[in-house]
Amino acid sequence: MGILYTLLILIYLAIAAGLVWVVLLQEPKQGGGDILGGGATDLFAARGVTGGLYRVTIWLGAAFLVLSVIINKIPR
Repeated sequence: MGILYTLLILIYLAIAAGLVWVVLLQEPKQGGGDILGGGATDLFAARGVTGGLYRVTIWLGAAFLVLSVIINKIPR
């Protein structure tokens, strides 16, 4: 069980590093109105390269969450 746990931790760390990398690759939104709720209509209207990065971010975030739960449930 120790090898499986170690393997899951390594995958978890790789996903965490990939998530940080993908988030830093994304272009920041322009304008300060986004903080106060302006521009909410284009929240889910991601297109082009940004849309691809958005999807990768969602998948990596979901994988990060699922692996967190799995690692927590494995007895050490």
